[in-house]
Amino acid sequence: MRQGGLFDAETPPSGKETPGPSRRKAPAPALELVPYGKYKDQPLGVLLMHAEYSLWLMGARHSHLRRHHPQLLQWLHKHFGPPATTPEQNRLQNRFLQPDFCLKLLLRVNPELPAQLAAAVSPEAIVRGWQARLPARIALRYQDYGLHEPLEEGDPIPEAHLRHKSRVLQALERELPRLVVECPGTPLDAVPAVAPEGEPVQRWWEPVLQLDPALFEMDGAHVQFTARAQCRVRVDGEAPTEGALVDFGFEDELRIELRAYLGDDYPSVLRTMRAKRCNVLLIGQFEADGACWEELIEIYARRGIRVALLDEVLVTAVPSAVRKLKVPALEPDALLDAAREELERFDAEWLLRGRGLQPRLGM
Repeated sequence: MRQGGLFDAETPPSGKETPGPSRRKAPAPALELVPYGKYKDQPLGVLLMHAEYSLWLMGARHSHLRRHHPQLLQWLHKHFGPPATTPEQNRLQNRFLQPDFCLKLLLRVNPELPAQLAAAVSPEAIVRGWQARLPARIALRYQDYGLHEPLEEGDPIPEAHLRHKSRVLQALERELPRLVVECPGTPLDAVPAVAPEGEPVQRWWEPVLQLDPALFEMDGAHVQFTARAQCRVRVDGEAPTEGALVDFGFEDELRIELRAYLGDDYPSVLRTMRAKRCNVLLIGQFEADGACWEELIEIYARRGIRVALLDEVLVTAVPSAVRKLKVPALEPDALLDAAREELERFDAEWLLRGRGLQPRLGM
């Protein structure tokens, strides 16, 4: 029988094994490159720039990612959120098939829009625009003009100068029939702003707001549509944007994230929306322990995101001003009075600046 030596390992009793040292699996290295798919071996940030592909990857290749690339799937969930495909979510999305619902949401997140539209074509706004452009128009007609002999203080204004002032006023008066109203995409396409004498005028800006049809699942956004409105009053024959009396333009592209229910996961939803470049969040129901409704709105507003609750959208009133607006014909007398007032002011300053009036020596 063999005897055990001094350095021989002790033989364990039959049927028992000596427990070995515990072996823990080393943590997986942090993911830096895309391990799979169209952007394989590129930095993960490229997926943030291609949100539509990333969302498709999470949906169409979810099982494959769970088995073979769990880190990538976890990263996608962190930045884009898990897919939301509940019946409530689908019903919320289907509401956008109705243009009126799109319009109500637009007004909910742009509450000042109806007043802005009505003010754009008010007679007061057009007269203010006319007054604002008068100094430049008058200065142009004084640019190469001067008295033959400088006046001295106390001298009467020469008849030649008074005739020049009269010609300037007549030139401004001739511009009035050339004032036109333009509302692209409507029947108001360069129609006269000043009604011909004795003719009744009925002008309607319709449709005021033009909404594109809603598109679904657009580059990460659940819904996307654009609303626009434009109205311009200008002098015909000049560049559309040069010296316009009124140049009102509105355009809002809504990229909408839908959440049938939102709770204390609102920070992750915010991250998801920023990654997908969404700017409107529509919520079916909200209940969270960590924030009240007002705090939620403020948190999202600081990142440029507007928040709306479904029940509030449904009861949003749609004023007639966002569908159809009467564009009043301008009164020539009001425009001429403004021109006379500005011409008197400009001419007095022009004389005092030394183009005409000179002080007497020794006074």
